[in-house]
Formats: sequence, structure tokens, C-alpha cells
Amino acid sequence: MTAVLTTIAVRLVLCGLVSYAAWRFGGLTSAVGTIVLYAIALPKPLLDLASEVRHLVRRAHWRDREGRHYAYHGMPLTVHEDVDHRRWIALAGVRAIVGFTASDATLQVTYPERWQVLGRPAAPCLRDDALIVHLMTERSPAALKFRHWVEREIAFPARRERERLGIRSPDIKPSSTAIAGAMEGIAPAALSPAPDPGSGAPAPSSNSRR
Repeated sequence: MTAVLTTIAVRLVLCGLVSYAAWRFGGLTSAVGTIVLYAIALPKPLLDLASEVRHLVRRAHWRDREGRHYAYHGMPLTVHEDVDHRRWIALAGVRAIVGFTASDATLQVTYPERWQVLGRPAAPCLRDDALIVHLMTERSPAALKFRHWVEREIAFPARRERERLGIRSPDIKPSSTAIAGAMEGIAPAALSPAPDPGSGAPAPSSNSRR
């Protein structure tokens, strides 16, 4: 928000200087004509300021909840981020959006290093790459749209951040069995995850943002 306020202040000062110069050398009529400068210079930063305020209000609304909070078509979704900038999506929100029937026990067995209980209150979560792979097994249009949204809004920004920081954390890859299961609407019997460094999932460290 500081950058937006600075932009508004600088533009106001510049417009004010132009208005003053027009009034000083051309009189009131010339100064009135400079109003158009304000109409050109201020709308965009004012819209940016309104957006920043909206995010601050949203952050204040969720301040008593742990994790990052997204909304998919108006439905809330809690996302946690660990120290390696991997994102873990709370399954309760996913089920409310997509309605898939896989139980937590099944998901824990299928994705042993990509399933964790996180947050306060504690809730089952699935890592972003595992969720994307699992959604490939869902044939509903809602699951397809939600998978694309997860890739775009949750997984991709986190991947770019890991690349920027030089963190190596390979995504899980679906096996041919998983792909065939997705095409036939059958749950995959096995997956072929790329090995993660270390022996377990990284320790979570939830952050908050708006």
C-alpha cells in the first residue's frame, strides 16, 4: 500500500505544480483547464488503493484463522505453506467444492508424504501437486475447472517462488495407471511420485496473506 500512496502523492504534487504554474502565468481560467490532468493521473492509483484496502479488510476478517485463505467461486479454501514454499490445501474445502468421495485414509495411503494434518484446528491437507494429480481421476466438469484453478492460483505461484529461491522440490507425477484411471473414471492403483529430498514432508510453517 505504501507504493500506491506514494504514487498518488507524487501525481498530486505534479498536478498541483502544473495547476499553480497555469494560475500564476495564465490566470484562473488556465488553472481550471488543468483539472483534466487530475482525471488522467489519478484514476488508476485510486483503483489500486481500493484494491489494497479490500485485501486489508479481508485479511482482518480472517485474522483469527491460520493459513492462507482463498475463495473459489465464493467458497472459502484454506491453504498452508511450508518452509520449502510447498502449499497444502485443506481437504474439507476441496470436498465442499468438488465433492469427491476419496476418504482421508485412502488419500493418506495413496499420497503418504503429501498428506498431513495442519492448522488450528487441525485438519487433513493434501499437497498441491498431489491434489492436482488426484483431481485427474475425477471426471466431473467441476473437478476439471477446479484443477485448472488450483494449478493457476495455488501451485504455479508457489513453483515460481521456489525457482526464484533455488529450492528443489519435484512435483509428484502421475503414472500411466493414474492417467488411464482418469480417462476411465477409475481411481489409480498406484502413483509414481518423484523422490523428495529427505525422508519426509517438510515441516509446515503457515503464513497469512491477503
